Amino acid sequence: MVSLIEDLAILLLVSLPINLLFHKIKLPSVMGYLIAGVLIGPYGLQLIGDVGSVKHLAEIGVILLLFVIGLEFSLTRLLKDLVSILGVGGLQLGLTAGVVGWIFHLYGFPQNQSIAFGLVVALSSTAIVLKMITDFAEIDTLHGKLCIGTLLFQDICVVPIMLLMPLLAQAGATSPLDFALAMFESLAAVVAIFFMSKLIVPRMLAWIAHIGNKEHLTLSVIFIILITGWVSHKMGLTLAMGALIAGMIISDSEYNHQIILDILPLRDYFSSIFFISVGMLLQVQIFFSEIMFFVGLAVAAVLVKMFLAFLSCVFVGSPLRISLTVGIRLAQIGEFSLILAAIGLEKGLFDSEQYQYLLIVSILSMLIAPILIQFSSKFSIWIFSRMKAEEIEVKEEGEPLSEHVIIAGYGLGGRTLAKVLQEAQIPFMILELSGEKVKRALTEGLTTHYGDCTQEETLLRAGVKHARMIVYAISDQVSTERAVRLTRKLSPKIKIMVRTRLTSQVEELKAAGADEVIPEEFETSIEIFCRVLRDYRIPNNVIEQQVELIRLEGYSMFRGLSLNTESLKKFSTYLTATLTESYHILGDSWACDKTLGEININTGAIIIAVVRNNEPNPNPGPEFSILSGDILILFGSHMQLDKAIHNLKEGPKNLH
Repeated sequence: MVSLIEDLAILLLVSLPINLLFHKIKLPSVMGYLIAGVLIGPYGLQLIGDVGSVKHLAEIGVILLLFVIGLEFSLTRLLKDLVSILGVGGLQLGLTAGVVGWIFHLYGFPQNQSIAFGLVVALSSTAIVLKMITDFAEIDTLHGKLCIGTLLFQDICVVPIMLLMPLLAQAGATSPLDFALAMFESLAAVVAIFFMSKLIVPRMLAWIAHIGNKEHLTLSVIFIILITGWVSHKMGLTLAMGALIAGMIISDSEYNHQIILDILPLRDYFSSIFFISVGMLLQVQIFFSEIMFFVGLAVAAVLVKMFLAFLSCVFVGSPLRISLTVGIRLAQIGEFSLILAAIGLEKGLFDSEQYQYLLIVSILSMLIAPILIQFSSKFSIWIFSRMKAEEIEVKEEGEPLSEHVIIAGYGLGGRTLAKVLQEAQIPFMILELSGEKVKRALTEGLTTHYGDCTQEETLLRAGVKHARMIVYAISDQVSTERAVRLTRKLSPKIKIMVRTRLTSQVEELKAAGADEVIPEEFETSIEIFCRVLRDYRIPNNVIEQQVELIRLEGYSMFRGLSLNTESLKKFSTYLTATLTESYHILGDSWACDKTLGEININTGAIIIAVVRNNEPNPNPGPEFSILSGDILILFGSHMQLDKAIHNLKEGPKNLH
């Protein structure tokens, strides 16, 4: 017991600085955990020398990791998105498992092992790919959606694959009918556990939440994990499967948000236990004895997975450049593969040497994955810029456009801009790479080109040399920067406007040739402070001056940069200047049907004019009667105007 606590303490001591370091250099912590595991394990520095203890830690790590994954795995959400993820995900998994299994069978491996190897290699790393897509703000890009859809499909398939692994271990000793029957029994056991738990768990959580407190709820969650795992084990399944089912059940309960908040702080520690323990199981001497062989094997696995994921995207009609980007990003072997390999070892499907081979190749592919993901977009753009651009003109106009606006990207921003330009009768053209968005634009009767804005031929066909402006409203920042440089090269005089989500991109895009860069986060901040100032009766002209100043300064204030002395003086002048404000008298206003003498606002503000029926009445006297519909023009400081407006609406006695 003391030894186990000591080992857990060492893991925590190692995982904390690694997490901080990899967060700083913007790489997934998984890489660091694997390396740390190799270093501190029984085959490295031997800080943890007991292999049995390491295997127990790995088992604990798997159970905890799968429970957390189950918590984030909503069955309701999954059923809503099922159709959209079946296409490329199903093709990628089926093609990769089939081809890899066939290759292993050619090399003389038994059929059951070949199938198992194919399934293990087919899975990619959700932890690595999803983190990097999120960090790069590419969730809404076409390649981001394809990657996430494929990973989600793989995660769904983990459950049946986990059930299949023990059955494959017995495949040589059982007939096909027995195999099918065993598979059916396993699936029936999962369904039974799931629905039994679904009936009991929500009621139990509701009862505990009603009579207990937060600590009782957390204890009950731990009990649910243990009991579900125990029942799964008794029904011939694995403890890890029970933990996954427990997480999925709780994810759909009404208390899932509180439970996730309680468990979330421990999520990274759960992950670190698993990945560090996997790294500790890697036998370094085997790797170094045949280092070139393992590197070659890892490169072969990455290239095969890359090509088959690329083909899967092409088969569902994705553009070639996007398909290549997705292929590169899904080329690694994932963390679920390590779990499946461990199950295969436990059930006798793999021997210890085969398990080591799988472990080494998987870890190598995961270590190079972040580098491949980081350069995937740039590499795909570079490759296809050397080739003839793939371009299909879907609508031909009789006369070429001139002095028009090119809208690159027909998402929400692009659609809004297109509607405004249409109303204003300004000529425009849409460039889009997504087939679905192209169809939508065509059904709306808009001039649309299907093509990649990072390719010269696409921009030339869109009339970039004759256009007045081009607006980039796409989410892929790497493609945006490349497209801006190319646009500026093809047409030095065109005005280039760019939308970006990343604050770090402002200067880069301006350096690339953009005239205006609009960061979404900053514009949201501007909208918020505008509404706050309006609520305090700050006049619109002052608000607009401040907004203009912030934009002229290149959002320096929001980016944490110091404003120069002149800018600070402008801010001070705007905020302390004597100003005017208008107030519309309504029927329920306190001042309605009173004379100016009766109003006597007594706040320091002066009524300098009254506008009635669009006719101004300057310098009205105290006998002037105020009617509903009049607009009063007041003069004074911000504070005086705010008090005067309150007076006119509520009356002097209600003024706070």
